[in-house]
Amino acid sequence: MPPQLALAVGFALIFAAFRWDRKRGIRVSTTLFWPTLWYMVVASRPIGVWFVIWGVPLPGARVGVEDGSLIDRVFYAGLALIGVLILSRRRVSWSAFIYSNRWFLLFLGFMALSLLWSDYTWVSFKRYIKLIGSVVMALVILTEDKPLEAMVTVLRRCLYVHLPMSIIFTKYFRDLGVSFDWSGSAEAWQGIATSKNTLGQVAMLGVVYFAWEVYRKWGQLRWKNHHLLFLGFALFLLKGSDEAVSKTSIAVCIFAGFVFFRIQSLRNRPDAVPRFVNLMFAGTVSLILLVVTHSIVHFSADSAFGKIIELLGRDITLTDRTYIWTDVYGVAAASPIVGVGFGGFWIGRIANIPWNASMTWVLGQGHSGYVDTYLHLGLVGIGLFAVLIFTTQRQIMESFSQNFDFACFRITLFLTALFINITETTFLRGDHHFWLVFLLAILAVHSGVPEKAPLRAAAPPVRDYLRRPASVGSAPR
Repeated sequence: MPPQLALAVGFALIFAAFRWDRKRGIRVSTTLFWPTLWYMVVASRPIGVWFVIWGVPLPGARVGVEDGSLIDRVFYAGLALIGVLILSRRRVSWSAFIYSNRWFLLFLGFMALSLLWSDYTWVSFKRYIKLIGSVVMALVILTEDKPLEAMVTVLRRCLYVHLPMSIIFTKYFRDLGVSFDWSGSAEAWQGIATSKNTLGQVAMLGVVYFAWEVYRKWGQLRWKNHHLLFLGFALFLLKGSDEAVSKTSIAVCIFAGFVFFRIQSLRNRPDAVPRFVNLMFAGTVSLILLVVTHSIVHFSADSAFGKIIELLGRDITLTDRTYIWTDVYGVAAASPIVGVGFGGFWIGRIANIPWNASMTWVLGQGHSGYVDTYLHLGLVGIGLFAVLIFTTQRQIMESFSQNFDFACFRITLFLTALFINITETTFLRGDHHFWLVFLLAILAVHSGVPEKAPLRAAAPPVRDYLRRPASVGSAPR
């Protein structure tokens, strides 16, 4: 098939998917267009990069790492401003929001304070503004009358575009959709995303979401459900190329799917939900602590940890990550308490790591969200983030009695984000799609649902919740 024809088929499929969505009669606010646009961009490539690919001669599409892209700054700032205007017109109990999210806001405040000691204050400031913009977009979604439907609508619309376009790019536009290793022999699919790991994360979300859609509509639609096609797309992309399979994304998909569908299976046994979630949370935190300890002391391949890593198909260096961690810890030793300042560590080839200048590619993350949080914010930032994680887990658990399905999505996304950041970095990155996903999981916005409901009460089906009117105002979810 000629590439142009494949692209036309892709656009036709996307158009049909959006038409199918309209026929379902799902009512969501038109203001969701803006967070959907934000999510589509952060899940793919920056606006400036797309302009370069399309050959559009606009100023600021490609500039130095210190200045950034003018086009992207305008895009993110414009959407953030629109989001602020939308929020200003909604009746939100901001005092209750501040109280319920006090640890997150304190964490944001410390990040703002850390700009004062960043060696690249202007770069750090711009990155912080982008981070705040992602918070605004999350709030636009969560302050909708039906936040669960709003959240999955944004995700679904992005997947309608991302999945088929990524397949077309990997097959017909290989100079854009495929990357190669140092030797040039092993290819990795990246589709319209920036890397195989980002594509794998998007595909993982597609597998979990569309599997849920197919499952809950099976009795009604069976094989006529068009989401079966998109589920197949997601599975195909998750597998990746034969030479460069994203084992991390596959492991994360298995983890997320197990958590989500196990909780769904416990719908009529609400007493068992806290035990299961607490067990998964404890296991995830233990794994985080184990890997972080390994990043410092380096367990041997013959140790128990080494045997576990080998069973998972990885080497003891976690694909050379331990070498990166050793070097960045050496740099961070100059400021271990408060870090180098938010956004001031990874800045192209000019900051912090001498060997970055000799590579053919630029390392932009420490391949661990927890390591990167320490690099930017030091031990103080890590402490605040740990408190945020533990308080968020407890808050989400309390919300199960009020909205089972929304809480199920939130805890799944929350645990998945914790799991991903063991060997990848999505935390503190305003231009990363999974940071927005993490915000949707941790932010507590207030609705008209009764504050206290017995945990033993059976949760209503999804269709009942979607039909029930909601208003923004009083009790936390």
